[in-house]
Amino acid sequence: MADTTTAVILNPRAAGGATLKMLPRIHGILKRIGEPYAIHVTQERGDATTAAKDFAGKGATRVLAVGGDGTINEVANGLFQARTTAALGVIPVGHGNDFARTIGVGKSVEQAVLRACERDSAPIDLGLAKWDTGEERAFINVAGLGFDALVAARTQHSKLPGSNLPYLTSALTTLIGFNNIDVHVVADGEVVDTPGVFVSVANAQYMGGGYYFAPMASLDDGLLDLCIVGDFGKFELVRAIPSVYKGKHVTHPKFTHIAAKEIRVESKQPASVQLDGEVLGQAPVTFSVQPGAIYLVK
Repeated sequence: MADTTTAVILNPRAAGGATLKMLPRIHGILKRIGEPYAIHVTQERGDATTAAKDFAGKGATRVLAVGGDGTINEVANGLFQARTTAALGVIPVGHGNDFARTIGVGKSVEQAVLRACERDSAPIDLGLAKWDTGEERAFINVAGLGFDALVAARTQHSKLPGSNLPYLTSALTTLIGFNNIDVHVVADGEVVDTPGVFVSVANAQYMGGGYYFAPMASLDDGLLDLCIVGDFGKFELVRAIPSVYKGKHVTHPKFTHIAAKEIRVESKQPASVQLDGEVLGQAPVTFSVQPGAIYLVK
Protein backbone atom coordinates (compact mmCIF):
# COMPACT_ATOMS: atom_id res chain seq x y z
CA MET A 1 0.00 0.00 0.00
CA ALA A 2 1.46 3.35 -0.99
CA ASP A 3 2.20 6.01 1.59
CA THR A 4 -0.39 8.31 0.00
CA THR A 5 -3.27 5.88 0.31
CA THR A 6 -6.57 7.22 1.60
CA ALA A 7 -8.59 4.59 3.43
CA VAL A 8 -12.37 4.80 3.70
CA ILE A 9 -14.27 2.89 6.38
CA LEU A 10 -18.01 2.89 5.75
CA ASN A 11 -20.75 1.70 8.09
CA PRO A 12 -23.59 0.39 5.86
CA ARG A 13 -26.08 0.51 8.75
CA ALA A 14 -25.63 4.20 9.54
CA ALA A 15 -28.64 6.45 8.88
CA GLY A 16 -30.81 3.48 8.02
CA GLY A 17 -28.52 2.31 5.24
CA ALA A 18 -28.11 5.71 3.57
CA THR A 19 -24.33 5.36 3.56
CA LEU A 20 -24.41 2.55 0.98
CA LYS A 21 -26.25 4.81 -1.46
CA MET A 22 -23.38 7.28 -1.16
CA LEU A 23 -20.68 4.77 -2.01
CA PRO A 24 -20.65 5.49 -5.79
CA ARG A 25 -20.33 9.22 -5.09
CA ILE A 26 -17.42 8.64 -2.72
CA HIS A 27 -15.73 6.45 -5.34
CA GLY A 28 -16.14 9.20 -7.93
CA ILE A 29 -14.74 11.95 -5.71
CA LEU A 30 -11.69 9.90 -4.73
CA LYS A 31 -10.98 8.97 -8.36
CA ARG A 32 -11.15 12.64 -9.31
CA ILE A 33 -8.63 13.53 -6.60
CA GLY A 34 -6.27 11.02 -8.17
CA GLU A 35 -4.65 9.48 -5.08
CA PRO A 36 -4.69 5.73 -4.34
CA TYR A 37 -7.53 4.69 -2.04
CA ALA A 38 -9.18 1.65 -0.53
CA ILE A 39 -12.69 1.22 0.84
CA HIS A 40 -13.77 -1.12 3.64
CA VAL A 41 -17.45 -1.76 4.38
CA THR A 42 -17.92 -2.89 7.97
CA GLN A 43 -19.70 -6.14 8.77
CA GLU A 44 -20.25 -5.98 12.53
CA ARG A 45 -19.62 -3.92 15.65
CA GLY A 46 -15.90 -3.42 16.25
CA ASP A 47 -14.99 -4.03 12.60
CA ALA A 48 -14.19 -0.34 12.00
CA THR A 49 -11.65 -0.37 14.83
CA THR A 50 -9.84 -3.37 13.40
CA ALA A 51 -9.92 -1.96 9.88
CA ALA A 52 -8.58 1.45 10.95
CA LYS A 53 -5.72 -0.17 12.83
CA ASP A 54 -4.88 -2.38 9.85
CA PHE A 55 -5.01 0.49 7.34
CA ALA A 56 -2.71 2.60 9.53
CA GLY A 57 -0.27 -0.30 9.86
CA LYS A 58 -0.14 -0.68 6.08
CA GLY A 59 0.75 2.94 5.42
CA ALA A 60 -2.53 4.83 5.05
CA THR A 61 -2.06 8.52 5.76
CA ARG A 62 -5.77 9.35 6.06
CA VAL A 63 -8.61 7.18 7.33
CA LEU A 64 -12.08 8.48 6.52
CA ALA A 65 -14.96 7.43 8.77
CA VAL A 66 -18.28 7.36 6.89
CA GLY A 67 -21.15 7.05 9.36
CA GLY A 68 -22.34 8.49 12.65
CA ASP A 69 -20.63 9.15 15.96
CA GLY A 70 -20.40 5.42 16.69
CA THR A 71 -18.43 4.81 13.50
CA ILE A 72 -16.15 7.77 14.25
CA ASN A 73 -15.58 6.34 17.74
CA GLU A 74 -14.54 2.96 16.36
CA VAL A 75 -12.15 4.45 13.81
CA ALA A 76 -10.66 6.75 16.45
CA ASN A 77 -10.08 3.73 18.70
CA GLY A 78 -8.29 1.91 15.88
CA LEU A 79 -6.00 4.86 15.19
CA PHE A 80 -5.36 5.28 18.93
CA GLN A 81 -4.39 1.62 19.26
CA ALA A 82 -2.14 1.86 16.21
CA ARG A 83 -0.20 4.81 17.70
CA THR A 84 -0.09 6.33 14.24
CA THR A 85 0.06 9.75 12.58
CA ALA A 86 -2.56 8.63 10.05
CA ALA A 87 -5.29 11.26 10.30
CA LEU A 88 -9.00 10.75 10.94
CA GLY A 89 -11.31 12.31 8.36
CA VAL A 90 -15.01 12.70 9.19
CA ILE A 91 -17.79 12.07 6.64
CA PRO A 92 -20.93 12.47 8.79
CA VAL A 93 -23.84 10.24 7.79
CA GLY A 94 -25.81 9.15 10.83
CA HIS A 95 -28.38 10.07 13.48
CA GLY A 96 -26.24 12.26 15.72
CA ASN A 97 -23.28 13.73 13.84
CA ASP A 98 -22.41 15.65 17.00
CA PHE A 99 -18.64 15.39 16.62
CA ALA A 100 -18.94 16.75 13.07
CA ARG A 101 -20.73 19.81 14.48
CA THR A 102 -17.83 20.57 16.81
CA ILE A 103 -15.28 20.57 13.97
CA GLY A 104 -17.59 22.26 11.46
CA VAL A 105 -18.12 19.49 8.92
CA GLY A 106 -21.40 20.05 7.05
CA LYS A 107 -23.85 17.60 5.49
CA SER A 108 -22.45 17.74 1.94
CA VAL A 109 -20.72 14.42 1.29
CA GLU A 110 -18.58 15.87 -1.49
CA GLN A 111 -17.37 18.78 0.62
CA ALA A 112 -16.68 16.46 3.56
CA VAL A 113 -14.62 14.07 1.42
CA LEU A 114 -12.61 16.90 -0.16
CA ARG A 115 -12.03 18.43 3.25
CA ALA A 116 -10.90 15.09 4.71
CA CYS A 117 -8.48 14.49 1.82
CA GLU A 118 -7.06 17.96 1.30
CA ARG A 119 -6.91 19.85 4.60
CA ASP A 120 -4.02 19.68 7.05
CA SER A 121 -4.24 17.51 10.14
CA ALA A 122 -3.32 18.19 13.76
CA PRO A 123 -3.21 16.16 16.97
CA ILE A 124 -6.28 16.15 19.25
CA ASP A 125 -7.10 14.68 22.64
CA LEU A 126 -9.16 11.59 23.31
CA GLY A 127 -10.89 10.54 26.49
CA LEU A 128 -10.25 7.07 27.89
CA ALA A 129 -12.83 5.21 29.99
CA LYS A 130 -11.43 2.48 32.22
CA TRP A 131 -13.49 0.11 34.31
CA ASP A 132 -12.34 -1.63 37.49
CA THR A 133 -12.15 -4.90 35.54
CA GLY A 134 -9.28 -3.39 33.53
CA GLU A 135 -11.37 -3.03 30.36
CA GLU A 136 -10.89 0.30 28.61
CA ARG A 137 -12.19 2.18 25.59
CA ALA A 138 -11.42 5.59 24.11
CA PHE A 139 -14.02 8.20 23.20
CA ILE A 140 -13.71 11.25 20.97
CA ASN A 141 -16.91 13.18 21.67
CA VAL A 142 -18.85 12.79 24.95
CA ALA A 143 -19.16 10.03 27.55
CA GLY A 144 -21.89 9.90 30.14
CA LEU A 145 -23.99 7.89 32.54
CA GLY A 146 -27.43 7.94 34.01
CA PHE A 147 -30.23 9.45 31.94
CA ASP A 148 -27.78 10.16 29.11
CA ALA A 149 -26.85 6.49 28.68
CA LEU A 150 -30.46 5.28 28.80
CA VAL A 151 -31.44 7.76 26.09
CA ALA A 152 -28.43 6.73 23.99
CA ALA A 153 -29.53 3.09 24.16
CA ARG A 154 -33.05 3.97 22.97
CA THR A 155 -31.76 6.27 20.23
CA GLN A 156 -29.60 3.49 18.78
CA HIS A 157 -32.77 1.56 17.92
CA SER A 158 -34.79 4.53 16.67
CA LYS A 159 -36.12 4.47 13.10
CA LEU A 160 -37.06 8.16 13.15
CA PRO A 161 -35.42 10.49 10.59
CA GLY A 162 -33.11 13.40 11.29
CA SER A 163 -30.48 14.01 13.92
CA ASN A 164 -32.30 15.54 16.89
CA LEU A 165 -35.75 13.93 16.58
CA PRO A 166 -34.60 10.38 17.52
CA TYR A 167 -32.77 11.72 20.58
CA LEU A 168 -35.58 14.04 21.69
CA THR A 169 -38.23 11.33 21.35
CA SER A 170 -36.04 8.84 23.23
CA ALA A 171 -35.38 11.42 25.95
CA LEU A 172 -39.07 12.10 26.55
CA THR A 173 -39.86 8.36 26.60
CA THR A 174 -37.01 7.65 29.03
CA LEU A 175 -37.97 10.53 31.28
CA ILE A 176 -41.30 8.92 32.23
CA GLY A 177 -39.76 6.20 34.36
CA PHE A 178 -36.40 7.76 35.22
CA ASN A 179 -35.22 8.56 38.74
CA ASN A 180 -32.14 10.67 39.39
CA ILE A 181 -29.00 8.78 40.39
CA ASP A 182 -26.80 9.49 43.40
CA VAL A 183 -23.21 9.89 42.28
CA HIS A 184 -19.84 10.27 43.96
CA VAL A 185 -17.44 12.04 41.62
CA VAL A 186 -13.76 12.85 42.11
CA ALA A 187 -12.29 15.19 39.47
CA ASP A 188 -8.55 15.82 39.97
CA GLY A 189 -9.11 15.57 43.71
CA GLU A 190 -12.26 17.73 43.84
CA VAL A 191 -15.19 15.76 45.28
CA VAL A 192 -18.82 16.12 44.23
CA ASP A 193 -21.59 14.11 45.91
CA THR A 194 -24.99 14.84 44.40
CA PRO A 195 -28.17 13.43 42.93
CA GLY A 196 -28.05 14.00 39.20
CA VAL A 197 -29.81 13.54 35.88
CA PHE A 198 -26.76 13.75 33.61
CA VAL A 199 -23.15 13.05 34.50
CA SER A 200 -21.26 13.71 31.29
CA VAL A 201 -17.57 13.89 30.47
CA ALA A 202 -16.95 15.93 27.33
CA ASN A 203 -14.03 16.09 24.95
CA ALA A 204 -16.10 17.94 22.32
CA GLN A 205 -19.04 20.34 22.50
CA TYR A 206 -22.23 18.76 21.13
CA MET A 207 -24.33 15.73 22.05
CA GLY A 208 -27.83 14.37 21.50
CA GLY A 209 -28.16 15.41 17.87
CA GLY A 210 -27.36 19.10 18.30
CA TYR A 211 -27.47 20.04 21.98
CA TYR A 212 -24.69 22.56 22.72
CA PHE A 213 -23.99 20.72 25.95
CA ALA A 214 -20.34 21.55 26.64
CA PRO A 215 -19.51 24.86 24.91
CA MET A 216 -16.38 25.17 27.04
CA ALA A 217 -14.86 21.92 25.72
CA SER A 218 -11.78 21.96 23.49
CA LEU A 219 -10.26 19.09 21.52
CA ASP A 220 -6.67 20.08 22.23
CA ASP A 221 -6.51 21.61 25.72
CA GLY A 222 -5.33 18.46 27.54
CA LEU A 223 -8.47 18.42 29.70
CA LEU A 224 -11.87 16.75 29.90
CA ASP A 225 -14.97 18.70 30.94
CA LEU A 226 -17.14 17.19 33.66
CA CYS A 227 -20.72 18.41 33.27
CA ILE A 228 -23.31 17.47 35.88
CA VAL A 229 -26.98 18.33 35.50
CA GLY A 230 -28.08 18.15 39.11
CA ASP A 231 -31.26 17.31 40.98
CA PHE A 232 -33.82 18.44 38.40
CA GLY A 233 -37.45 17.39 38.56
CA LYS A 234 -38.99 15.99 35.38
CA PHE A 235 -40.93 19.12 34.41
CA GLU A 236 -38.03 21.34 35.40
CA LEU A 237 -35.77 19.34 33.08
CA VAL A 238 -38.22 19.56 30.16
CA ARG A 239 -38.43 23.35 30.59
CA ALA A 240 -34.64 23.58 30.53
CA ILE A 241 -34.21 21.65 27.25
CA PRO A 242 -34.49 24.69 24.91
CA SER A 243 -31.66 26.46 26.73
CA VAL A 244 -29.31 23.52 26.01
CA TYR A 245 -29.57 24.11 22.26
CA LYS A 246 -27.87 27.48 22.75
CA GLY A 247 -25.52 26.48 25.58
CA LYS A 248 -27.27 28.79 28.03
CA HIS A 249 -27.81 26.03 30.59
CA VAL A 250 -24.23 26.47 31.81
CA THR A 251 -25.31 29.39 34.02
CA HIS A 252 -28.06 27.37 35.74
CA PRO A 253 -27.39 26.93 39.49
CA LYS A 254 -27.94 23.16 39.19
CA PHE A 255 -25.30 22.78 36.48
CA THR A 256 -21.78 21.89 37.63
CA HIS A 257 -18.67 22.13 35.45
CA ILE A 258 -15.13 21.04 36.34
CA ALA A 259 -12.24 20.80 33.88
CA ALA A 260 -9.97 17.92 34.86
CA LYS A 261 -7.46 15.37 33.62
CA GLU A 262 -8.96 12.43 35.53
CA ILE A 263 -12.56 11.90 36.63
CA ARG A 264 -13.79 8.98 38.74
CA VAL A 265 -17.56 8.36 38.86
CA GLU A 266 -19.34 5.98 41.24
CA SER A 267 -23.10 5.54 41.62
CA LYS A 268 -25.29 4.14 44.40
CA GLN A 269 -27.77 2.85 41.83
CA PRO A 270 -26.87 0.78 38.75
CA ALA A 271 -25.86 3.24 36.03
CA SER A 272 -24.96 2.41 32.44
CA VAL A 273 -22.08 4.22 30.75
CA GLN A 274 -22.21 5.46 27.15
CA LEU A 275 -19.25 6.49 25.02
CA ASP A 276 -20.10 8.54 21.91
CA GLY A 277 -23.65 7.18 22.00
CA GLU A 278 -22.76 3.49 22.51
CA VAL A 279 -23.62 1.88 25.87
CA LEU A 280 -20.56 -0.13 26.86
CA GLY A 281 -20.55 -0.80 30.60
CA GLN A 282 -21.64 0.36 34.05
CA ALA A 283 -20.26 2.56 36.82
CA PRO A 284 -17.89 2.72 38.57
CA VAL A 285 -15.64 4.06 35.82
CA THR A 286 -12.62 6.33 35.57
CA PHE A 287 -12.17 8.78 32.70
CA SER A 288 -8.78 10.21 31.79
CA VAL A 289 -7.61 12.53 29.02
CA GLN A 290 -5.12 11.26 26.43
CA PRO A 291 -3.46 14.45 25.10
CA GLY A 292 -2.64 14.49 21.38
CA ALA A 293 -3.73 10.86 21.08
CA ILE A 294 -4.69 10.88 17.39
CA TYR A 295 -4.49 13.17 14.36
CA LEU A 296 -7.63 14.78 12.97
CA VAL A 297 -8.22 16.50 9.65
CA LYS A 298 -9.67 19.84 10.70
